[in-house]
Amino acid sequence: MTKKSPLKILLIIFVSLIGLVVVGSYPAFLIARYAFNRHFLLWGEKLVDLEKRGLLSKEFGAGWQDVLADQAMSNEAARITELSDEKSDDSSQVQIVDGIVIEDYPSLSIIDRLREVREYSNTIEIVDRLDRPVSVIKTDHLRATIGEFPPVLLTALIAAEDKNYRENNLGFEFDSFVRAALRSARDAVFTFKKSTPRGTSTITQQVAKLFISKLDENGMRRVSRSVDRKVRELRLAVALRKLYSPDCILEVYLNHCVTSDYGMIGYKDIAQGLFNKKLNDLSDAECIYLSRMVKWGRNFRSRIISQCRIDMPRMGEALKWSPEKQNEVLEQIDKLTFSRPKRVEGGYGPLVDLANEFWLLTLRKNGSGSEQLEQMDLIDPNSLIRKKGNLRIKLTIDLPLQRELEKLVSERGYGPDTTIIDEVRIGSKGEQVRMSATPKDTLRHIRVLSAPEDFHEPSSSFITTLGPGDTVLVNIRYKKTEKNEYRKSTFYYVRKPVVVNGQYYAYSIMDSRTGNVLAYYSKDRLGSRLACLLKNRTPNGSSTVKPIMNAMNYDLGIFKPYSKWTDTVDVAGDVPWSRRLDYQKGKAVGVVFDKSAVRGRGYQVHNHNNVFEGCRYVFELLASSNNILGVETVYRLDRTIFDNGEIAPDAFGLVQYFYRTGSFSRVKDSLRLSSVTGVRVFKEMSRIVGVDIDSTISYGKRVPLSDSMYSVALGSLEMNLYEQMHLFNTLYNNDLIENPADHPSLVIEEIILNGSQVAINDTVRRFHPFSDINNLRPTYLGLHKRLVSNRADGLQDFDIAYNRNPADYVSEDSLFSPDAFSIDGPLSNFAKSGTTDDVIRPFNVDVTSKKRTCYGLWNAVIRVNLSSFAGLPEPDIRDIAIACIGECNYKYTGAADGKTLHKFLSAGLLKKAGIKSPDGFFSAYEQYIRSTTPLSENCGMPVSVPLEKETDDSWLDSRGD
Repeated sequence: MTKKSPLKILLIIFVSLIGLVVVGSYPAFLIARYAFNRHFLLWGEKLVDLEKRGLLSKEFGAGWQDVLADQAMSNEAARITELSDEKSDDSSQVQIVDGIVIEDYPSLSIIDRLREVREYSNTIEIVDRLDRPVSVIKTDHLRATIGEFPPVLLTALIAAEDKNYRENNLGFEFDSFVRAALRSARDAVFTFKKSTPRGTSTITQQVAKLFISKLDENGMRRVSRSVDRKVRELRLAVALRKLYSPDCILEVYLNHCVTSDYGMIGYKDIAQGLFNKKLNDLSDAECIYLSRMVKWGRNFRSRIISQCRIDMPRMGEALKWSPEKQNEVLEQIDKLTFSRPKRVEGGYGPLVDLANEFWLLTLRKNGSGSEQLEQMDLIDPNSLIRKKGNLRIKLTIDLPLQRELEKLVSERGYGPDTTIIDEVRIGSKGEQVRMSATPKDTLRHIRVLSAPEDFHEPSSSFITTLGPGDTVLVNIRYKKTEKNEYRKSTFYYVRKPVVVNGQYYAYSIMDSRTGNVLAYYSKDRLGSRLACLLKNRTPNGSSTVKPIMNAMNYDLGIFKPYSKWTDTVDVAGDVPWSRRLDYQKGKAVGVVFDKSAVRGRGYQVHNHNNVFEGCRYVFELLASSNNILGVETVYRLDRTIFDNGEIAPDAFGLVQYFYRTGSFSRVKDSLRLSSVTGVRVFKEMSRIVGVDIDSTISYGKRVPLSDSMYSVALGSLEMNLYEQMHLFNTLYNNDLIENPADHPSLVIEEIILNGSQVAINDTVRRFHPFSDINNLRPTYLGLHKRLVSNRADGLQDFDIAYNRNPADYVSEDSLFSPDAFSIDGPLSNFAKSGTTDDVIRPFNVDVTSKKRTCYGLWNAVIRVNLSSFAGLPEPDIRDIAIACIGECNYKYTGAADGKTLHKFLSAGLLKKAGIKSPDGFFSAYEQYIRSTTPLSENCGMPVSVPLEKETDDSWLDSRGD
């Protein structure tokens, strides 16, 4: 007898034991399956009974949340449009029935509700003032009946996902749980890691899972991974199969459970979005591809194609395809291309932001709270209005003008987005330290790593790993918390390439008469909350202050229309604008005003390129943007306004100005000022439009803005583009709108929400700073010359038509009369540029660069025929105000000044739609002033000295801002 080896004996014993386990476990398997199925069958019957009694929740789960969102939108629309009946539902729900917490189970009738509507489209439409479409935001959910789905798609899906779907009346498979558990146990043995069973859900279970999942605040479906959730899912699956046919459940699955990118839900949506096709137009390859997308719920192309190859044998068998057909379809799948669905049609991102911000402002003024506003945000794809609302916003925008604006700006050559080396924060840490002496901050300490090191923010899972030789910049700051106790904050940065926005620009146009916005274009990206229009505050150069203060001096009678002025002499005496010439290396380069914000230290001012312009008309020096005169116009408004509580004799004009601007009580009672400076005068006008007039940001900190800060004359008071536009437009018709950014009626004409009109509760208050626009005619003349002075621009013929009165004609011995060339309506076709100091780093240089550049600004009021932009025969003549700001950049846009940067816009609009009128008001009025100027108006020079008379404006071309 042959003796068996120990190894063979062990093998026989092991096989015998396995056999005994298998033989013994099969009956156990059968018993377990029966008990498992029986338990859930009984639960299914309980849920069906509760459903028939109408007790299951019609609020729980993502399905009912979606249905209720429709009602929520209807309720919110009724509230906003004031159609709500204010009724509340006081009904209470039974919490527990027959030992079942019914709020944990959604009503099964959700199947019927989700199958009711075959197609719905929520549309947010934005149109211009003449109902021309600007932008459309669509949230479509296209549902299909079971008969509309291609047989190839249905067969492939069931074969790969749930082959026993139609025969399985339970809605789940016990055998699949066992297989998944065995696979999980095997994986755990071989990998020594915990493994979760996967791949156990049938189609019915996935529908049940949808019904017990919940929508979070971002609109995402969330479902717990607990055993309790899985048990409820199985109970619900059984109940669904008892009440509904396989086709009813499958229809919900195909329309509501299948997801893809861009928020698409349901195969009808996905087919249209990814392939731009209807369901019945899908190819076999597209059907197979879509059938396997369900595994990820996203369009992961490489993974889906791999899964198609894995599942093709069983799908092909179910479809009765030959191997050749299967290979042919797989080859076609490899070549599939995809579309990107457009949710926002029409573009015009800045206008969508414009509509959204002033729509939300309308709601805020109508009483909506912060949570309600969040649900009405057009930019948030998960807001209630985006999901369920139908909204139409009619803007004051003129779309053809908008298109012309965008065309002209795009042709200007602004620098595109680019890549620079920037300092990116990679980590930080904070700690309490104890020190006897106050420590100094350590900034920009360079540290070269000698070993690998990880950097991260506290409580952040994102880690940046750097290696030996990498350079890290370290900033250390200390903040005292107690005696000898400090909070030490350490910040780590690394220099790396980053993509940055291109050259900055923003343009706004409004109707000068009404204040309604007609066009807006900027570097704002969709969702930027109108940063370029309302948030970004910058110095405005001299584009706004100089013309306004010039107008104030004419309006108060400080200057006559024929007044001349010179920058070449000292001004002595007890006057606020006393000054002396400023010499450097023996050469006069500017002046020093004696009075300044710093006691004992004068205020130095020089013109562009340190030039002196000599004795010229004041309006000419406005056209040339003379800085010394610009500052002096502010000093000239310094005066005592109250003497022993009474209005000072020479202050009546200024006091009336404070009355007209609604600031008299503020100046007299709140600030208790007996004397004011020209800085305060401009501040009070700026306050009306919303400018923060008493403080400014300096080196990241808010600091007080003194009334002796005469640099305000050159634009140091920061304001946004919208405020800049409204301030400049005051010159047009003496209308100044209070806080224009708070008035939705200046942007929106009409709002229709879910078929009902939304009230725009808005009262616009207007102030009138100047006493008479006739006093401003010399200012208009100077600004007109600024617009047309460069003959290369070809704008000389864009004067303003004017019918002369008898008083306008003069003879050789005529004296100047203020009644000559009087106007009874606003003038237009005038402009003013401005340039700030070099306060920003050019967008296209690295963070380490010390290069700096400036902002260029441009304001204009021009007369155009809006119909010319639209190609319409009926004229629509408007005066429009333009405000511009942009980064000056030699590489892309040439010389660094506001006129060079922006004059293209007013020139382009005038040439396209301007109203030509050669030898109109401005040329005649200038000729009148020159011919009636008294000989004594000679800047203090001897009368016998002949004064040069300019015959053209070529001298203006070389002047800066």
